[in-house]
This record gives sequence, structure tokens and C-alpha cells, in this order.
Amino acid sequence: MLLDYIYLAYMLADFLNRVLFKIGLITVTPGKIFLSLFLVLFLYLLRKGVKHRLVPAIKKNYDITSAEWNRLKRILNFLFGIVATLVVLWIFEVDQARIESDNISIRAIYLLIAILIFQVARLVDWVMSNIFIHHSFVNRDKKESRTPRFKVNQEDSAIRAGQFFVYVLAILLFIRVLNLDPALFPHELEDGTRLDFKLSSILIFILIILGARLLIWVFTQLLLYNVYKRNGIDQGAQYSINQLLKYVVYTIAFIVALDSLGIDMTLLLGGAAALLVGVGLGLQSTFNDFISGVVLLFERSVEVGDILDVEGLVGEVKKIGLRASIIEIWDSTTVLVPNSKLVNQKVINWTHFNDIVRHQIKIGVAYGSDTALVKKILLEVINDNPFILKDPASFVRFEDFGDSALDFSIYFFSKSYRVIADIKSDLRFEIDRRFREANIGIPFPQREIWLRKEN
Repeated sequence: MLLDYIYLAYMLADFLNRVLFKIGLITVTPGKIFLSLFLVLFLYLLRKGVKHRLVPAIKKNYDITSAEWNRLKRILNFLFGIVATLVVLWIFEVDQARIESDNISIRAIYLLIAILIFQVARLVDWVMSNIFIHHSFVNRDKKESRTPRFKVNQEDSAIRAGQFFVYVLAILLFIRVLNLDPALFPHELEDGTRLDFKLSSILIFILIILGARLLIWVFTQLLLYNVYKRNGIDQGAQYSINQLLKYVVYTIAFIVALDSLGIDMTLLLGGAAALLVGVGLGLQSTFNDFISGVVLLFERSVEVGDILDVEGLVGEVKKIGLRASIIEIWDSTTVLVPNSKLVNQKVINWTHFNDIVRHQIKIGVAYGSDTALVKKILLEVINDNPFILKDPASFVRFEDFGDSALDFSIYFFSKSYRVIADIKSDLRFEIDRRFREANIGIPFPQREIWLRKEN
């Protein structure tokens, strides 16, 4: 019985290895045909399982548009087609075929591997953009119970950085597979050493910078964001911490990226130290602004979202940079203010401790007017305005007996910074109307001139 099984196995192996025909260097046997059919069928069933089980499960849990789902289906179909083709070529040993052109010799199968790399890159790009990044921002928006005073949407920038990283990595793998890594900008140093900037080295340099950007996004938008929410850290403090983290990560990434190009960082740092001494003497104001920017980020006396009055210009702080800060004033124009002004000069911060600001309107009435009625009308006008807060309560103050009028001031509190000029205008219109109805006059300055005739 055992001999019969051995004989059948021998006959089956002989049948599977029997050469049916040859096409050039390609040998076709029944075993290769059966193996290729089996693997192609397996890949087909795997694609069906992904299409009918995995994709619906993802679709159920993630908010993704129909256009993106159609794109995923096209990517998967093309990806499985390329894998099936590579499997068949590998089984039939077609990987020895070459494409000859001048001094370049490339295996045909390597071109398919390169196409496969880009298809995998497309799939990784889709997963990262629609599931990892987009889903994170969608969940964050659902958890937000109120609109922050300052909110920057970084979803698009994070997706673009991820796409650049994935495709640059794909290009790097592509040139490594095809052995296409020419030296760019060859340079020979004085000591005889040769410094070649290869294409792969430049791509690695770009990858390190893009990787630093993605690392910053993961820390600031995923890890630190949850820490901020749990500890109730305000938006200005969040921005300051994120900016400092960016400076540190980008500095380290830039040094590592330069080292990947083969540049001796010891000589570079020594030369930079000597250069900074000379540059510092000529750019004292710039370094002053730089140090002031660092002070602002640490001290947080001025934060993003604060309302500042800088030399008569009132606006909201949109960004605190290393050299200058960006303030958007009420006419929707931006003003670049050097950081040294915010640190060394007098600046009025309307919202440093809270976002409630007291405002004032001055008004004069004619002598002989009923002051109690004046106060009553002014309080009614203030309380009827929907943009004025009820708590703290507004009040009217009798300031002084003026030269030609009784001087009053209205004090009220509001959070509507951008439209405060319109609020004051509406109050003045209503005060003028109510005073006319009550026959309360608003005098204008008058001067009496006496002419004396000399004898």
C-alpha cells in the first residue's frame, strides 16, 4: 500500500513537471499552470472577501463620501490585478526578461513591482487620509460642545503632508528597485574627498522633513489635544506649547536631514556659531524680536485670540511668530507687529483675564434738564440692546457740570468686540430719539462776545 502511494506521488510529480511547450526562455508545465490558477483563484476570493466584508464594515464605522469609496474600489481592483500578474510571472520565471536601452538594463518584472509600489502608496494614502486623519477630525468636531475662540482646521494640511510623505517614499523605493540612483551636483572638497548628492539622499532629506511635520501633527492634534481637553488648557496656552514643539522638532529634523546628505555637522555648527556673532551685531532688532517672540510664548502675556489695542489699532491676535505677530483689525486687514513692541511697549489687552470688556459713551444734556429722567432713559436704552450683557450690570454716571452741559457717561459690558462701534452708534441713535420725545436738549458749545465801545 505504501509503495502504491509512493508510485502515485512519483507519477503526479512527473506529470506536473512535464514540459508542455516552451516560449523563448519560458517553460510551461502542468504544475505551473495549476499553481498559477490556484493562486489567482485565491487572490480573486481574497478580493471578493475584502469587497463584500471588509469594505462594508469600514463603511459602517466611518463617514466617507461615495466618491472616495469608488476610488478605493478602483485602487483595490488594480492592486489585486498587479499582484496576480506578478504571481503568474514569478511562477513561470519570467523575471529574467530585460529591457535594454543604451547603458540601462532593467528587468521587466521590476517595472511591475514599481507599479505595485505606487498602488500600495495610493492605498496607504487613502487609508491615512480618510480613516486616520479625517476620522480623527470628525470625532473631534462631534465632541466639541462649543466653538473655540480660536480654531485652526489642520485637516487639509495634514492630509497633504501625509500624501507627500507616502509618494516620496514610493519614489525612493522605485529608484532603489530599478537601481536608478544617479549622483546630482557632484562636488570634490579641498581635502580630496568627494561629496555626491544622490537622488536617494535628497529624497531621504525630504522624507525626514515631511516625517517631522507628520510627527508634529500626531503630537499636537492627537496626543496633546486630549491632554489639553482633560486639563482645561486654554487655546492660547495650547498654541504656545504647539509652537515650541514645532521649533524643537523641526530643528532636530533639519540637523538629521543635513547629516543624511553627508554634510559634516561639526564644521557647520562651528561656522554657524561664528556667523551668528557677526549677524547678531548687524541684526540686533531682528534678534530682539526673536527673543521677544520666545518670551511671549513662554510668558503668555499675549496669546492667540486676545484682543489688543496697539498704538490705537484694535484687533485680534491670529498668530504669534518668531519675529512678528499677526493682528487682524476690525476692517479685516492684517497688521504685522514686531514682537518687541508687544513685550517692551505699552499694550492694552482687552481679554487677558476674561473676555468681558467695559465700554463708555459720553453725552451732555442742557442745564435745567430732569437728571433723574435722563438716567432713566439712558438705562432703558442700554437694557434694550441685545449685545449688552445684563451681568455685570450697566450703569450711568453723572460726571460733571460742564461749561455748557451736564456731562453724563454710560458704562456697559459686552463681548461683541468686532461690532462695538456699531453698538455704540445704535445706542446714540436711540438716545437721540428718546431725548427728542422727552424734550431733553443736547446743547452745543456757545460763546458770548461782548463788544465795548470806547469813548
